[in-house]
Amino acid sequence: MTTLSENMKVIRKKLNCTQMAIAKVLDIGFRTYVRYEAGERDAPVAVLVKFARLGNISLDRLLTTKLEPTDLEMPDVPPPAGKLSQVDAIGGSLKEGRLVFKGISGDYYVAVTTDEKKLLNHFRKMNSKSQDQCLMDMEWSLKKNKGRAAKTAKKKASRKIEKTRNTSKLKKMAKTIKKITLKG
Repeated sequence: MTTLSENMKVIRKKLNCTQMAIAKVLDIGFRTYVRYEAGERDAPVAVLVKFARLGNISLDRLLTTKLEPTDLEMPDVPPPAGKLSQVDAIGGSLKEGRLVFKGISGDYYVAVTTDEKKLLNHFRKMNSKSQDQCLMDMEWSLKKNKGRAAKTAKKKASRKIEKTRNTSKLKKMAKTIKKITLKG
C-alpha cells in the first residue's frame, strides 16, 4: 500500500464511513474508490482535493505524510494573539477573498483588489462608532437590494410543470415530423 492509500483508509475510518459512502460523496464509482484505497489505481487530482477537504488536511500532507488517527483529532482553537505565521491554509481561496486555517476556528477575509484594500484601510481608521454605523448601513443596503431582487425575479415553474411543457412540445414536434415524412 502507498502512503496515499493508507491515508485514505485512515481518513475514511476516522469519518466512520463505509467505502460506498465515501465513493458517493466523492462522486465516483464504488469499485474505483476501492482500487484507490488499495493502491491499485491512482486517483485524479480533483478526487484528491475533495478527499483532502474531507479529512480537513492539506493535499500535500495527504500525499506525502503517513497519517495516524490522532493527527485528525486537532480541535479548533481561537485564533492566536500574534500573527498567523506558522499555520496552514486548508480552505478558501484568494478568489473568494477568504481563507480557513488548520486548527483555527472561523474564516479570515483578505483583500483581493486595490479597491478592497483601500476600503478596508479607511474602515480600520474609523472610530468604533463610525464602524458600527457603516456596518449597519451596509446590512440595510444589502437587505434592501435582496428584497428588490426577490420581487423582480421571475417565478420559476415547478419541475412537474416544466416536464409537462417539455412533453407537450416533444409531442408537437413528433406530429410535425410525422406530417413532413408522410408528405415527402
